[in-house]
Amino acid sequence: MGNTISGAGDVAFHLSGPQASAFGAAFHVSPVRMLYCDRNLVIREVNAVCLQVDGLSRSEVIGRSLGDVYGAAIVDARRPNIEAVLRGEPQSTVEWGLRRATRGRLLRIRHEPVWDAAGEVIGFLLMMEDKTHLHELEQRVSMQEDVIRQTSDALAVVGADYRYHWVNPAYAMIWRRAPEEVIGLTVPDIIGAEGFRQRVLPRLTSCFNGEATQYEFAWPNGKGSDTQYAVRLEPLRDENGDIVGAVVNMRDITEAAILNQRLRRQALEDALTGLANRYALEAELARRIDLCLQAGTDCGTRYGTALLLVDLDDFKVVNDLAGHVAGDALLRQVASLLRSLDQTAFIARLGGDEFAFLVDALDETGAARLADRVVASVEGTGFVWKGERYSAGASVGVALLDVEAFAAGTPSVHDIINWADRACLVSKEKGGARVSVFHPEDGEMQARFEEIGNLQVVQAALKEGRFALHVMPIAPVDGRSKPWHEVLLRVIGEDGRALPPQVFITAAERHGLMNRVDRWVVETALARMPALPQDVRLTINLSGQSVGDPIFRDFLLAALDEAGIGAGRLAFEITETSAVRSMETALDMIAALKQRGHGVILDDFGSGLSSFGYLRHFDVDMLKIDGNIIGNVREDEVQQTIVAGIVAVAEAMRIRVVAEYVEDEATLETLRELGVSLVQGYFVGMPTPWDEVFC
Repeated sequence: MGNTISGAGDVAFHLSGPQASAFGAAFHVSPVRMLYCDRNLVIREVNAVCLQVDGLSRSEVIGRSLGDVYGAAIVDARRPNIEAVLRGEPQSTVEWGLRRATRGRLLRIRHEPVWDAAGEVIGFLLMMEDKTHLHELEQRVSMQEDVIRQTSDALAVVGADYRYHWVNPAYAMIWRRAPEEVIGLTVPDIIGAEGFRQRVLPRLTSCFNGEATQYEFAWPNGKGSDTQYAVRLEPLRDENGDIVGAVVNMRDITEAAILNQRLRRQALEDALTGLANRYALEAELARRIDLCLQAGTDCGTRYGTALLLVDLDDFKVVNDLAGHVAGDALLRQVASLLRSLDQTAFIARLGGDEFAFLVDALDETGAARLADRVVASVEGTGFVWKGERYSAGASVGVALLDVEAFAAGTPSVHDIINWADRACLVSKEKGGARVSVFHPEDGEMQARFEEIGNLQVVQAALKEGRFALHVMPIAPVDGRSKPWHEVLLRVIGEDGRALPPQVFITAAERHGLMNRVDRWVVETALARMPALPQDVRLTINLSGQSVGDPIFRDFLLAALDEAGIGAGRLAFEITETSAVRSMETALDMIAALKQRGHGVILDDFGSGLSSFGYLRHFDVDMLKIDGNIIGNVREDEVQQTIVAGIVAVAEAMRIRVVAEYVEDEATLETLRELGVSLVQGYFVGMPTPWDEVFC
């Protein structure tokens, strides 16, 4: 025959000479699987890729029927197509492969009739083209189009002529239009000329110069309030890399902005009193130190500051006799009193019963006079709770930020607070309800500070074994968590009575003894645990000094390995501040504890600016919310929002939340409704000697 495909068999086509040779060559090198069958469905030719995919040789294919090679079921399934093509009708279908070699692949199958010179159909070409990749690509494109169309992010493309080339429905909806009403208009047409000139034009200019830029703005939402948007502009380039426009992405961040605002407020404001907190005080002191440095010798007269540190003398008595709710009321009363003494002063609550009073440009005489007014006002006002009158007093320490303070170098924020703290401790040592002024070169002040540091008490307790362990219950309220007991340390005085922990802990921290104290607690608790029931779980506090000490970390891990306490029975409480301050060591310790099956609790969470930013770094099991945040949570919607925010973040990270200072059933129920996992406080259980609980 004159019209053939070159190969093992001679097949006639409407081709001749070079055309037939070219077709034959294309047949054999084509990436599409091809074979030729005669009218009897006998395979007369097959190309290389078909043999390769099917894993067959030519001898296994040529001269055999289509059903023998590929199976009768497949031939029967394609019988209508075969009959049609033998009538001269080309057929094309798309279907999933049925044989093992093509199962899971999407194939485009074509049946093309082959004619002889007389115009009779003598067979057909069967072509099988793999379209799986193209199908997957089409699916991805379709999915991307659906995502872009349905996403809540507002997307748009703005050309170099400032006209909208494309927008999605979310973008058009912001401006209360349909997408087709936006496309083709200029940006000023949509957002207004003033907004374009002031807010958008400078950033689009930067974007057209190749810089990605972002900003935030508020826009009326038609409901009487504003919606806060975060906008990002990215340069849009053509295939040559030339910038032809900008891709605009607008996201509604209203809820996040409100939460951030509340968290920033919480980070710089004391939740109980509404005063500034320690972090705000430190920032303000830093600002004033900078002003003094710039003023030089004029520091005392132009920018000098008097820091009054106010510590209540009888706060613990009120707490013990009337409860923490009464104590909170006393703190709010003192905060109000301090505000009334000087409307221009910067007033902060440092925590517990300590307040700070920052006053501008006062010399020592003026500062001492103001401090005397504080003492007299607190004592004269007293405190009444449920018809009972309690005495109230305050000790005040004064530190001056003046030329003398800079004599030996630039003081740090912590130096100034420490000076006022030392002076306040001297006032307390002298009997309280009085004022002391710190002088950097005052040797007597330094000596008395060492005396009142209770260093000897701590040293004697370590030497003579006058430590005792108490435990305080931590109760689950979520129906899932397990109960715990927090291990607390007490020092037994020479009279046999337990001393307030704050007295010796402050001294131990100041003089670097907390590592030894923590060692005693760990060793004692581990030694006693074998005698406890297996379902008892304990939490042990670690001080900031211990968390930051690699030597203590090695001791702790060795002690745990030797004790062999089962997983899930021990957890260690680390304050947020100490974890951030000693992050590298803290991360190593946390990882080692978790590896051994012991839990980690981040204590005092929410007390600082870093809370949410650093939380991702720490693999902890529980967060213990700072007591100042709990406050009057049962009535304060802001505090409820903060707690709910912390719970939401914790749930996303699979972390349980513990709330302290639970003093009544109403507070407990409020916290339960907010999603807190466990609670702790006098309503749940008081600190009790170890032997009375685990007898």
